[in-house]
This record gives sequence, C-alpha cells and structure tokens, in this order.
Amino acid sequence: MRPRFSNFRKTLKEWCLLIDGKEPSTNKTYNAKPNYDAETIDWWYEADRTHDGDTPRDQAYLIAYLEVFGPVLPMKGLAVHEGWIYPDRAIMRSLHTAGILAVEDKAFVLTDAGRSQIAAHIVEDENKFRRVTGSEQKG
Repeated sequence: MRPRFSNFRKTLKEWCLLIDGKEPSTNKTYNAKPNYDAETIDWWYEADRTHDGDTPRDQAYLIAYLEVFGPVLPMKGLAVHEGWIYPDRAIMRSLHTAGILAVEDKAFVLTDAGRSQIAAHIVEDENKFRRVTGSEQKG
C-alpha cells in the first residue's frame, strides 16, 4: 500500500527539523506520473549544483525517504497514494557521489557507508526502516 503524500511530508519535516534545524525546501508537491528520464544516473548528474554528501540536510532527506519508502528507492520516483514524489535531485546526486547510495536495477540503494551514516537514527527491520529506540541509540 502506498503512503499518503501528507504522511511523507510530515516525516520529512520531522527529520529536517531534528537533524538540520530547518524545514524541507523541496518535495512540496507530488506529480501525476513517474519520471522515466531519471532512470539513468546521468540524469541525476545534470543537477545545477553540488554539495557535500555528508550534510545534515542530505541525511535528513535520506532518512525520511528510507523510513517512508523502504530500502529500494526507484529512480523514476517514489509512489504515494496521490501520485509520485521525485527525490531531490541534488541531494541524491550528492549521496551517490559520496558513496552513501549505489544504483541497482534503476533504483538507489544504501551502501555499507550509507548504513553506517543512518544507524544512529533508523535501522532496517524486515525490509523496512524504523526509528531507533532508546536502547538501540549509538554514540
């Protein structure tokens, strides 16, 4: 079952405020159809600007995407009840460049480095991600 767009936005806002201290600036709307142009990594590297893949903003977006959509993030878009969300292009490119995400079968997946980066916040549990409990927190 697809999540509702409003639930995704709520999760994204929570993670951005918690990790980055600011509200999300993208993914404000959903789209009617998937973006098949985005199924090649070259499309992601056409983003106008780059930034470090280890920023709190990148981490917040990645954690929200994983918590809501699971460990496989289709490059063409993330399906919600109302349509499709296109992952933030600059963030996904940055995470790929930093080795946090890899591409497999037209989808972004976490690398071991990516799993280490998010481990303090969410953990994979039966092909889904859930928030870390107090007893699981690291650091």
